[in-house]
Parts: sequence; C-alpha cells; structure tokens
Amino acid sequence: MKILIVTLFALLNFNNPNSIHESISATFNVIERGHVLMLEIDFDDENFIKFAESKSLHISKEDFSKYLLKTTSWIIDGKELIPKILDIESGEHHTKAICFLSKKIENIKSVQVKNEFLLNVESHSNIIMLDINNTFKDYRLYKERREIKVDY
Repeated sequence: MKILIVTLFALLNFNNPNSIHESISATFNVIERGHVLMLEIDFDDENFIKFAESKSLHISKEDFSKYLLKTTSWIIDGKELIPKILDIESGEHHTKAICFLSKKIENIKSVQVKNEFLLNVESHSNIIMLDINNTFKDYRLYKERREIKVDY
C-alpha cells in the first residue's frame, strides 16, 4: 500500500514541471576549519544569473563578491567581516562559493547576520548555518525576516 501511495505522489509531481525545483533557497554555512573561519554558500545559479545583476552567464568571483557585499553583512563579536571569495564551483543547477571570513576567533559570543541574497526571487529563503563553538545552529531568513542575532 505504501508503494502505491508513493507512486501516486510521484506521478502527480511528475506532471508539474515546477515541482522539480520547488525549494528556492540558498545556504550559508559558517564553519571553523583549522585556524580559520570559512563561509560556504550554495545557491541556484539560474536565479543568480537572472536576478543578481550578473554581467554574463558565467558567475565570476568579481560579480559574486560585489553582490554578496551588497546583500549580506557578517558581524562577529562586534567586528564586521568581509567574505573573501576563494573559489566558485559550478555544478548542475547549483553553484558553491567558498569564502574566507577571518582567522579563527576563540569563544565567539555573538553573531549578527543581515541577508537579502536573492530575496527578489519569489518565495526565496536563505538558510544560515552556524557551525561554531562546537555548536550547530541554523536559521531561515526570508523577506519578512532579513536579520538575526545569535548569542552564545
């Protein structure tokens, strides 16, 4: 019976071409790696090319860096950090940007994030994942909630 129900839902979704890409979101993962604090961003390249004022069909470090600086801010323990784009990896429909945030900060007390990345895309969300101080926390930001402050 379970197989029949799953098959029915699969067939219903197959007939809806928009269901393939239902979840419109970008993830921002702040992680401690060794002696540095990194930011990894995974996003839909098609939406970036359409809505982020990209100059071409290829996402360059320069275009991405300008847009990221314009649409996000990262403040840790009262100090604003500017992400430095190290690499951009394009895959099938998604792109991953790897950024350096800072040298490792011991015992982070607070993180403030303002994020309007691709919020001009209908029903887009940004998922902020903080993997710091040996603790994992995640938050969803969207048009009505564009900022968070997290205390540790």
